[in-house]
Amino acid sequence: MDTAQLRTATQAEHAATEGTVPLMSPSLTLGQYGETLARMYRIVRAWDTWADTNAPADLQPILQSRRRSSLLADDLYSLGLTTPAEDEVPHQRMQSTTVAGDPRAVFLGRMYVMEGSTLGGQLLARHIEQHFGFAEGQSDSYFRGYGESTGERWREFKAYLEALPQDQADVVIASAKNMFALFGEAMS
Repeated sequence: MDTAQLRTATQAEHAATEGTVPLMSPSLTLGQYGETLARMYRIVRAWDTWADTNAPADLQPILQSRRRSSLLADDLYSLGLTTPAEDEVPHQRMQSTTVAGDPRAVFLGRMYVMEGSTLGGQLLARHIEQHFGFAEGQSDSYFRGYGESTGERWREFKAYLEALPQDQADVVIASAKNMFALFGEAMS
């Protein structure tokens, strides 16, 4: 599948979702940062749970090393906060809004959003560290993600997308748009 087509087709949803995350604001307070992390935790935790039961068998090994809700939990704890209660995590919404289609294409469409966030996370981490005077990785481990391996892991993931037949593009795009919408809902 053509990943440039996927990026272009989801550009508006990406921008809209990015607009719900206030982390680049020069007036960001520590309280707002903590609330943003809590909102992100809810959707990332829902993704982790959904992905555990919906990932194709051959993708399970890479998925396990890419679970990231625990990083958000660590960041919240480091700020003296707790993770949202499990009943605040939109597990049912994640399941009930799954688009129809080939399960692999559906899974990779949603994973595109989650993995893509690791690229922008590097920029956010540097900004958060500078803004609050945090040491590298302090209270922003989620945004640090895979650290120096981020680019390599992105290319590895992208290869799975590119291996999909082009006739699955519509399903991948619909699934990615769905995940952007869910992320945006959680952040609003």
